[in-house]
Amino acid sequence: MAAKELHMKRYLKIILGALLVVAVVLFIFVDYAIKNILPYSPIRPSRCTQHVITPSNAGLTWKKFDITVEDTIILRGWFVLSETHPVQGTIFLLHGIASCKASMLPMAKLLTSNGFNCVLYDSRANGESGGIDCTFGYYEKRDLSHYIDSALVRFPSSNPYAVFGGSLGAAVAVQTLAYERRLVCGIAESPFANLRDIIRDYFAEMIHFHLDIIPDEALNNTERIAHFSVDSVRPALSAFQITQPMMIIHGNQDQKISVSYGKQVFENLHSLQKEWYPISGGNHNNLRNIGGAEYEHRIITFFKKYLIAAT
Repeated sequence: MAAKELHMKRYLKIILGALLVVAVVLFIFVDYAIKNILPYSPIRPSRCTQHVITPSNAGLTWKKFDITVEDTIILRGWFVLSETHPVQGTIFLLHGIASCKASMLPMAKLLTSNGFNCVLYDSRANGESGGIDCTFGYYEKRDLSHYIDSALVRFPSSNPYAVFGGSLGAAVAVQTLAYERRLVCGIAESPFANLRDIIRDYFAEMIHFHLDIIPDEALNNTERIAHFSVDSVRPALSAFQITQPMMIIHGNQDQKISVSYGKQVFENLHSLQKEWYPISGGNHNNLRNIGGAEYEHRIITFFKKYLIAAT
């Protein structure tokens, strides 16, 4: 009996020792990830490689439209001219994260064929543009304002201006509309409500349960690396300041950014002219395909209504 107890104690010591080693290794790995991997994950997107594509591939008439923003970052863009006359204004098209301006060419084709100029550009840290950190609207909203400044000078009479953005671009659009009154209206497709929650969601999806302490600690390091405040990136809060007409589009099957976030942004809009357009069966990437002709009609109708009223 005593021998069995002795063996049991030895086994317990071995098990406890192994658990201690695993715990130490796990702690070291998590600590390393929090300091060296996770902080960079959201702000250093992979670069879109569609650089050989231009508006010419879509049969569009265009001019190169690059600008340098206040921190010497060069943003690469195109000014795409309306295919019809009279021109009814200019719409800035903002792509999603790890994407680029070329992804917005189908939307530019739709809009230019209906009397609008379009500006497409690679957001900082994306595509061909400079910069290494994406800040989800913190600096990007100022970049859009700089593009408006430049458009007024380089393309006289290109106003009035509007914005259409998807995902990251939607978040930037909402944050910019909150203070940039030269944008007379806007459409945001699949916006998130605030940056911290969406980062927590992505981490939970990766490990299959919520453990917010890890992404929160990583975001502390993200702030130091990219020099911005994570909790100031809150499109749902920015929506309270928006008085311009606005449409929010969101797929009710979106597994990347919950439709509840888009609904929250919509409900917070201070605008008296706001439209909620949920797309049944739509996910994060197929809204135009699922929405079809109605999707295109609603977008064109919205911009014609509010841009023409602003002329």
